[in-house]
Amino acid sequence: VYKVVYAPAAMIGEQGYATLTAAIAAAQAGDTITFLADIMGDVTINKSVTIDGAGKTYTGTMTVSNGKTVTIQNVKLDNGGIVKAKGTSGTLTVKNCEFDGAGKFAYPVRINGASTVVVEDCTVNNYLYSFLYVTSGTNTVSVKNVTVENCPNYAVYFASGVNNATFENLTVKNSDNGFVINNT
Repeated sequence: VYKVVYAPAAMIGEQGYATLTAAIAAAQAGDTITFLADIMGDVTINKSVTIDGAGKTYTGTMTVSNGKTVTIQNVKLDNGGIVKAKGTSGTLTVKNCEFDGAGKFAYPVRINGASTVVVEDCTVNNYLYSFLYVTSGTNTVSVKNVTVENCPNYAVYFASGVNNATFENLTVKNSDNGFVINNT
């Protein structure tokens, strides 16, 4: 009889979990989930937690549930992105992340409504459409120290409903249309 032992993919405190999904299921509000390995696969973050990639690579989509306060940091997203699920509450903070869409993935950060969205100290490369796509009722968007390259359609696209937006040190290279703000 052989016993298969899996190295943990993520941990909370000193406890390891075989998958990111298992770590999220076990997490309590306020916990930090830290990557121990590169992770692949879509997940839903339905708790107010911090996801710390610890410089590891994530391939897939992280969907953040409405009403949650989530920080995603130190992750290298390879052909993936972060989606804030529909609803007008919750806070999403994305910091110190590297995004590479591999010319296949549409948006690294797509917001479908939130109280506050903060993106800072990130680099974005090779996405099909825009770095930040906001589709509906979001109160505050703050972007600071972000470099966007090779996103051919738009650097930032606000489809509707952003009350306050600030941009500080946003560098855009090789984007045909720059900003589109349709705030109706």
